[in-house]
Amino acid sequence: MEEFVANAALLAGHLTQQCEKAAAAQEASAQQLQRAATEMGQGVASGRAELAQSARAAVREALSQEIPAAVEAIGDTGDRLAALAEQLSREQAAMAVRLRMLTWKALAALSVGAVAIIGCTAYFAQANVQRAQQAKVDAQVLEALQQVAITSCDGRPCIKLEDGLQRWRKNDEYVLIEARANAAASGK
Repeated sequence: MEEFVANAALLAGHLTQQCEKAAAAQEASAQQLQRAATEMGQGVASGRAELAQSARAAVREALSQEIPAAVEAIGDTGDRLAALAEQLSREQAAMAVRLRMLTWKALAALSVGAVAIIGCTAYFAQANVQRAQQAKVDAQVLEALQQVAITSCDGRPCIKLEDGLQRWRKNDEYVLIEARANAAASGK
């Protein structure tokens, strides 16, 4: 019984550690995702800066050649970069939501498992306590029976007990037992 409780406690500790490890891993993943998004944002900003610089150079060149074509190309590139930045932002938000959902699901599953283990442990502990109590009563009865001699005295049950009790006439080592049926018959 103690070994079972100890094993259950070890299992609960192990599950807690696993939960903490999973939460730490998810936290690390979230931080990595945040760093990647920051780096990507910096890359986009750097790309924008490079694009802006290229655009300025192109504008200077286009001023002398084709101003309308250069303006259109710059607008298309800016639109694509804006769409890319917006898509990255949406994907980052969706990933954060998924990560939170996974974290809560993992914690809920571990909590349910821990509650189930504790409930089973309590049930089996209670059953073992009841069995131990019954065994104690049975042991007391067996011990008492070792100190008593039961026999029949002229067809009536009698037992050998301590001195001072009403004895059987033919053998005073035995005490007569007044059964309910015999007591009711003698009382009438």
